[in-house]
Amino acid sequence: MRDSRFPPCFMSPLAFFPEGMRRKSYFTTERINKMLIDNKQALLQATAEVMGTTPEAIIGNRKTFAEALARQIVMTLWAEGHSLQASCEIVGRTHHTAAFYARRKIHERLQYCEATRERMKIILEKYSQNILDKTNEYL
Repeated sequence: MRDSRFPPCFMSPLAFFPEGMRRKSYFTTERINKMLIDNKQALLQATAEVMGTTPEAIIGNRKTFAEALARQIVMTLWAEGHSLQASCEIVGRTHHTAAFYARRKIHERLQYCEATRERMKIILEKYSQNILDKTNEYL
């Protein structure tokens, strides 16, 4: 799936969303399947579980590989449905250029790193499961 907002060399992370958690986008002339990510805690928790860290560490200032990559993944996924500024604020950053840089890095890594593609897929599946679990708690 190619998202018209990205140059042809970039594959949108939205291509990795599970089939059951997609929605139709009416913002373009053609309909593109997208997943609506709107639960910050579920996204942070899913990313922390996959990356072997904690949600607090993702929000923190440490720059270990796992924490920095987790932070970039969170900003990238949140920026797909929200502003760049909002995606920075979710991980405790203040300027929107951090999200711009994170999206660029993740899109580049998706092109050549199989492990990042697998992590992204697992994060999205865990996010979906976290949302379903929370929904079932209310029923």
